[in-house]
Amino acid sequence: MKYLALLLTLLTLTAKGQEKIDLWEGVTMPNSRGIVVQDSIANQRVYKVGRPAIYRVAPAPEKNRGIAVVICPGGGYQRYAWEVAGWDIARWLANEGITGFILTARLPNSPDAVDPSIISTQDLQRALQVIRSRAEEWGIDPEKVGVEGSSAGGHLAAASGVETTLLYPARDAVAQEHFMPNFMILVSPVISMDLAYTHRGSREMICGKTPSIDKVWRHSIDQQVSEKTPTTLLIHADNDPAVSPTNSILMYNALRKHKVPATLHIFPEGGHSISLEEQPAGTELWKKIVERWMDLLYGEK
Repeated sequence: MKYLALLLTLLTLTAKGQEKIDLWEGVTMPNSRGIVVQDSIANQRVYKVGRPAIYRVAPAPEKNRGIAVVICPGGGYQRYAWEVAGWDIARWLANEGITGFILTARLPNSPDAVDPSIISTQDLQRALQVIRSRAEEWGIDPEKVGVEGSSAGGHLAAASGVETTLLYPARDAVAQEHFMPNFMILVSPVISMDLAYTHRGSREMICGKTPSIDKVWRHSIDQQVSEKTPTTLLIHADNDPAVSPTNSILMYNALRKHKVPATLHIFPEGGHSISLEEQPAGTELWKKIVERWMDLLYGEK
């Protein structure tokens, strides 16, 4: 029944403007050994990504606010919780007049990856550029393109906001577009690679089993924040057993240090389930917080 429900959902979204966009169509994928990897989706999760893509879920034309959000589902950089942290969020955003783009970036554990530590960020940078290159077609303001990520997806989303260099050769018109987000929404994000605070599975996928001090520093997002980092909303639970709320606190402090507008909300309860469809009591307010924050950022609906 779950698979039938998912199929019906996908068919409904297709009728309402859902679209799959291959990020590297007509262009050689960077950071590739040339190994063919087949996409693998099972149990509402993505386990392998051969062709990175974004799935567009558009609002009704009369509700469109011109805002776009690239959604980065969590999964410890080993898989993507595609349905609960992807499609569910895209449907909610579309209802709020915001175009959601669910990202399936290549995973660091791909046998095709030359440098696993940056492969997902390269695909996210490309996604932001693709959206801006087709902004007029999709009714999107290219200055209102942000990212949302939960758990390890929060680390990926945040990486795009602190990386000031395009991580692949600019060989086509799309690659001339701006590659950083205009805003970030980070939910229970992995930020630090410090063993005292990090999610160890995510750290191993990005940094390896025995990383150098420099590599740990390089992929600790709070250490890479600059004045160019976009305005950010951070949401976490104090009792998160998987990703310590210290991650969000470190990020908030780094943003304040560099005078980047930032908002931090820590729920007393919620564990590591805030961004899921069925949230613990009280944490369902996270969506209201996001909606109000977006209203303040870009004006009332």
